[in-house]
Amino acid sequence: MENKERTQLDIDKKNTDSDAIEIHLSDLLRGVLKYWWLCGIIVVVCTFVLTAFSFLRFTPIYNVSATFTVQTQETNALGSGITSYSYYYNHTTAKQLSDAFPYILESKLLQTAVCEDLNVDIMPASISATAIAGTNMFTMTAAGKNPQSTYDVLVSAMENYPSVAEYVIGTSKLVMISEPVIPDKPSNSRNTLQYMVIGCVIGIALSAAWIVFYAVFRDTIKTNQEVKEKLNQTCLGVLPHVTFKKHRKEFDNSILMVNSLTGDTFIESVKKVRNTLVSKTDGEIKSIMITSSAPGEGKTTVSVNLAISLAKMGKRVILVDADIRHPSVDEVLKNYTSISVPNDNPNISLKYIDELDMGVVHFNVTEKDMFEFMRTSYLKECFDACKIDSDYVIVDAPPCALTSDPVTIAGAVDASILVIKQDTIRTTRIKYAIDSLLSVDANIIGCILNSAAFGLSGYGYYYGGYGYKYGRYGYSKYGYGYGYGYDKEK
Repeated sequence: MENKERTQLDIDKKNTDSDAIEIHLSDLLRGVLKYWWLCGIIVVVCTFVLTAFSFLRFTPIYNVSATFTVQTQETNALGSGITSYSYYYNHTTAKQLSDAFPYILESKLLQTAVCEDLNVDIMPASISATAIAGTNMFTMTAAGKNPQSTYDVLVSAMENYPSVAEYVIGTSKLVMISEPVIPDKPSNSRNTLQYMVIGCVIGIALSAAWIVFYAVFRDTIKTNQEVKEKLNQTCLGVLPHVTFKKHRKEFDNSILMVNSLTGDTFIESVKKVRNTLVSKTDGEIKSIMITSSAPGEGKTTVSVNLAISLAKMGKRVILVDADIRHPSVDEVLKNYTSISVPNDNPNISLKYIDELDMGVVHFNVTEKDMFEFMRTSYLKECFDACKIDSDYVIVDAPPCALTSDPVTIAGAVDASILVIKQDTIRTTRIKYAIDSLLSVDANIIGCILNSAAFGLSGYGYYYGGYGYKYGRYGYSKYGYGYGYGYDKEK
């Protein structure tokens, strides 16, 4: 019972881990490189919109102020029915005025009086006042959209204040200290720069959100573990990216393990893939198709290097260029001289490269004979003939996404290998390629992760991408050659 519960906990943990969202730095960098133009547009648009909004939203406000003192009236009896009036001020009165002044300004009586005085229904400006603590000195300020009407409101308020204030603090009078003046410019200004900065920040934030969204939902194969987890396939090995330093003179830029300029890392990686393949096939599997899910994943380069590595190991190898519509083996081996080997099949040509100690087969097929040639039974007969005098027949096939040829070829060979360029093709597209091969019961012995990255932008491997570019597929051009087996002295 305890073991069962522990197993269930392990399953739950595994499901939780698989559901976790992972963001790789290389995905973020790739998103920036791919969508930098879109991010730039987003930033510019946001900055423009916020700047335009600042102009549309801006309303000039004019302030008119006046400073004065407020004095209340005192009544004194002089006798014989004679009364004298005087205006005075003390601290008690100052406190009373300070408390009452805002109330008077906001009172409906004063606002009604100003509106009647200016012959308007609504006050065109707001009124506020500030008091200097401990004194009877006040500054009254009117704020409005029009300088003249704002000035008129302030003057009217000052004129009507004593009559309204009489109901609160008694008779009072205002002693002007600073006269109001009609303003010639608004008191506020456009914060254009501020809005531009805000727009820029919003644009950067939206761009960053888009890049993160791209990185989260970018489902590609990045590690050899993902080959097993996402594709349910064995990873036979990982091959690194090869880059060449720039030279003023011409140099050998062929990405082959026999070219020392490719570096020791690449050479050793090819050997590791070869050793894994030899141990997995164990002499029972001789004809192996190398294909990919899409063009540009480096399947021809992998095929040629795998064939060379097997030949260096002492195996008798024939490399078959079965990518009839776009043959590319000769392009990879252009720096090596081949010798034609006679055979009796007009649809097949066989060449031997003494320097590499292996044979290269091409098919000579016209468009008229394409349907008859691309049959599993016919191809199997050709490959079986190649196997008679060789240990391995490496078949370079077209990508699965472009033609049905790989499916036909897969039924004629002993096993198939899928080349996956790291972090390039969507997982769904790779699964489709695998499913198409499995539909004819192809024996997929594993995948080779090509173009493995190393460093901050990678996933723990050397990486980059060294597949040759794939041309357009059509039926107007066909490759040359193909061939049967040959005798090779070991």
